[in-house]
Amino acid sequence: MSRICVVTTTRAEYGLLVPLLRAIAASPRLDLQLVVSGTHLDPAHGHTIGEIKADGWKIDAAVEMPIGGAGVHQVRALAKGLEGFGRAFARQKPDAVVLLGDRFELLTVATAATVLRLPIVHLEGGHVTQGAIDDSVRHALTKLSHLHFTAHADYAARIAQMGEAPARIHVVGSLAVDNIMALPRLSLAQLEARAGIDLAPGFALLTYHPATVAGEAASLAELDVLLAALDAFPKLALLATAPNADPGGLAVRERLEAYVAARPGRTVLIPSLGRQAYLSAVALAALVIGNSSSGVIEAPALDTPCVNIGARQAGRLRSPGVFDCPADVGKIKAAIGKAMRHKRGGKASIFGDGHAAQRIVSILEATDFTNLLLKSFHDQPQQREARMP
Repeated sequence: MSRICVVTTTRAEYGLLVPLLRAIAASPRLDLQLVVSGTHLDPAHGHTIGEIKADGWKIDAAVEMPIGGAGVHQVRALAKGLEGFGRAFARQKPDAVVLLGDRFELLTVATAATVLRLPIVHLEGGHVTQGAIDDSVRHALTKLSHLHFTAHADYAARIAQMGEAPARIHVVGSLAVDNIMALPRLSLAQLEARAGIDLAPGFALLTYHPATVAGEAASLAELDVLLAALDAFPKLALLATAPNADPGGLAVRERLEAYVAARPGRTVLIPSLGRQAYLSAVALAALVIGNSSSGVIEAPALDTPCVNIGARQAGRLRSPGVFDCPADVGKIKAAIGKAMRHKRGGKASIFGDGHAAQRIVSILEATDFTNLLLKSFHDQPQQREARMP
């Protein structure tokens, strides 16, 4: 039996991982290990380790890594996390470590696994997000990993372009679609009870994260423009979720808190909705707005239009119903109007059919992890030809 260690550091990533956790736990050939870290242990971000425990999961290790803040503070947090993950992996002795996505703190996890000679399984590689530091982190994780599960054939081709062997790259779809297919949803009345405001006759779901390449000042300026545009729709209620723990996240949260406080009754900010309430909100919303990947991936799968602001998601593939818009009040107002007039019922998602978790587990069950560590750089044919004299 292979010991598969899954690491989660944020609420959003955990929500995506749940179908995979269930599939691994149900496998007679795999032994699930779960390590929790990052914002899950931070009260300022909802202390979401409680949600994981409430879901019934056994947590094998909790690694302190207080990643809120910026600069040297984050460097210290990563150093603490590196030591913690090293100890956890040495104690648990997994056969493979599973990482999802592109959070910068995952580089610490991957470094510990690399030093301890543990194979890394990476999910959701191959994306491009030109407006966030996540782009560099994601590609670095790809090169540190030994087995790749990606959401789209275009992303698989990009991973191969980085020198990874095609036999180690598997197109399985996105776990986000698995979640959407399997998760029971809240009614509007239940969501209103959770939010504490009236969301009828329609509401926008706002998730805005710092644009880490542009910097804090530019992110706040972009957010101010977005909020000014929303003020032009006074009948549209606003349900906002808190930003992530990237540099500038605290400033974004404070700006959102001030905006909501000045507009009681029709706006609310909730630090952590949890995966069921969040996906229910996406499904029930008149539109999703902001710069989160959930607007590009989950919203189309739920047939909800999205107004995507700025460059943070630049480079990701788009499904129909995603309206890209720069930070301009007039253009954002026009995009909101288009989104609200958008006809639903078209092709929902380009990222899979809801069976990614089972495909991943089937491949993990058949994998000999003792032979994964040694990798060769797989040149593309055109690259070899270009070097020929």
